Amino acid sequence: MKNYTLLVVVLSAMVTISSLYVTQPIQPLLAEIFEISIAQVTLFTSVVLLALAVAPIVYGYLLEKFDTRIILTTALTCIGIFQCLLCFAQDYSTFLTLRILEALIIPAALTATLTTATRLDTQNMQKVISIYVASTIFGGAFSRIGSGLITSLFSWQVTFALLGIMTLGVAFMSYYLPKSTKLNHTKITPRIFVDFLKDKRYALLYMGAFLVLFCFQGALNLMPFEIKAIDPNISTAKIGFLYTGYSIGIVTALLASYITKIAKGSLNAIVLGFIIFGAAPLLMLIPDFWWMFFSVFVLCIGMFIAHSVLSGFVNSLQREKKGITNGLYLAFYYTGGTFGTTLPSYLYKAFGWEVLCFALSGILFGSAWLFYAYRKIFKGN
Repeated sequence: MKNYTLLVVVLSAMVTISSLYVTQPIQPLLAEIFEISIAQVTLFTSVVLLALAVAPIVYGYLLEKFDTRIILTTALTCIGIFQCLLCFAQDYSTFLTLRILEALIIPAALTATLTTATRLDTQNMQKVISIYVASTIFGGAFSRIGSGLITSLFSWQVTFALLGIMTLGVAFMSYYLPKSTKLNHTKITPRIFVDFLKDKRYALLYMGAFLVLFCFQGALNLMPFEIKAIDPNISTAKIGFLYTGYSIGIVTALLASYITKIAKGSLNAIVLGFIIFGAAPLLMLIPDFWWMFFSVFVLCIGMFIAHSVLSGFVNSLQREKKGITNGLYLAFYYTGGTFGTTLPSYLYKAFGWEVLCFALSGILFGSAWLFYAYRKIFKGN
């Protein structure tokens, strides 16, 4: 049954992340169709990230009390239905409303998926987490590349319909997962969340999670607009092709344990990830399609080293309360993503791509220094 559970975790992570990022490569097209601004069209992604910034804490609590299988099945079913309904949206307000409704459910599916993964094999935590992260990476790459390609070949409506049907299929599979056996019947109070955040180790790791997705979204969310500015005639399929570099993250995540050994510890691996990540925005300064294509590979290698090791390390510190541990991690991670899809757009509009890239690079190199400087607080872990 473990193999079946792992398969559902993989598929659930893929379709849930796909639902989150499916709009990203076709944002210029949606902005044109609905006659809206860059800031407005980025809301299609940022409203979901905003929900993911808050809701995982609530769902983390629920996952300690209720059957994870029921929460996951219900959430995936709702996401599948909303994806199908998006095909019929005729205006901006309807499309955004459906994305907001979807945003309320995606955190439940993602938190339930991650919690199921961490409860699957506590003896091989980093391995299981790496598989989960690799699945989210594949989902991100699949949605971005597939969205651009299918939209070019058919229409954006077909893109959402196909993803909706796939999600409903995974929801059906999740119904046959085993029931949760590690439910927490003790009273969980807000004090528990405060205690987590007062611990300097968790505070630093959650801050790292925040900055990882902030910088990742800041670069990739605005990249289609910069490429469009460089080449006004570029197709949505070619923009989607830029995200091929996302696929290297799958290999990176699966090799997280090996990278950690080579780096001689999780903290060194996190520092290495931030350094590689920080170099990528500097490469993106070169105004050329193929340089941008190469830069995405570097960006994803660094980002997913940091993210994979961070998520595995934070779970290794706490054997109990997995729902809360992962809920807080995802909350900080997607809070960073929310700000990352919004704030950089204003910086980009006011000062341009070059200033944005330097700013992101500075944040990432600064993060590497922080983890190196404060590594002693993890002594004994």
